Amino acid sequence: MSEPIDKWHRCQIDRTLLKALLKRTNWHGLVYLFYFSALLLITGTLALLSIGTLWSVPAFLLFGGIWVFATSVAHETAHGTPFKNHTLNESVLFVSGLMVQQTPCLLRYVHSHHHSHTALAGDDPEIILTNPITPKDFILKALIDIGSVWYFIRATVLLALHRPEQDAVRCIPVKKMRRAFIEAQTYLVIYIGIIVWSLIAQSWVPIVMFILPRAFGAPTHGIILATQHLGMAQNIKDHRHTTRTMIVNPMLRVLYWNMNFHIEHHMFPQVPFHALPRLHRAIKDQCPTPTNGVFGALREIIIMIRQQQTDAGFTTPRGLTVD
Repeated sequence: MSEPIDKWHRCQIDRTLLKALLKRTNWHGLVYLFYFSALLLITGTLALLSIGTLWSVPAFLLFGGIWVFATSVAHETAHGTPFKNHTLNESVLFVSGLMVQQTPCLLRYVHSHHHSHTALAGDDPEIILTNPITPKDFILKALIDIGSVWYFIRATVLLALHRPEQDAVRCIPVKKMRRAFIEAQTYLVIYIGIIVWSLIAQSWVPIVMFILPRAFGAPTHGIILATQHLGMAQNIKDHRHTTRTMIVNPMLRVLYWNMNFHIEHHMFPQVPFHALPRLHRAIKDQCPTPTNGVFGALREIIIMIRQQQTDAGFTTPRGLTVD
């Protein structure tokens, strides 16, 4: 087993500044949530109006591509940092998790395990590919991302049946397991209600608009998720080597709740999303140069995969000494 996270490398930062960065508010999260909701409403309306036309495929891919960023909302609220008000935080977590089939307890504790065991092969439940990576695995398991959709659907069903799968047993504390069962059962009741609604209405629209968008957005989610750790070193207790920070356009940054600053997030996971740009500026001299956008990250990953076909130990160079 790996050592606890406090044994990992952390960049030096002024204590007074860090204390200021840790401050939580409600309004930052509400602004980002409004932006996400507005985009959902616009793209969802376009998708609904496109049904029965040739525009339906691109419209629903766009709608799903926005919808899937509910994973960013669920991720942040699982950390408990975007809202000062606990009830507001947990309510947003419940709804955003429902949108992407990620029950709060399962997401919170599996993700916490990811943070304490980042990129440690065999210990990190969120690292689906270990080095060396083949082109086939990169396309099927990372980019297409249907496996992630199926993982959370299956995990939710098993929790609802009181038969938690391996990650749930390993990560969810025993005292929280009853709550995890209830959450999963509640989610299933809601999903079944949507299906019944669709049957009564004799229309696929409720299912297409409220259950399937996560699947429509799977490629978008797969690409964004791949940029976080894929192509980086593994089994090193230094997030500067295992994790990637990117500079992205403002629209994506807000949708992504600043998770493009991913080294910073992993090194200081209790810093709220809205403070990550300030944290980045504070420690950037101690970190590698950020990758230039999503396409820059994909380029790094593709180069790494090609190199690993002849050099299994190759990873994206960071220009830093491993501590």
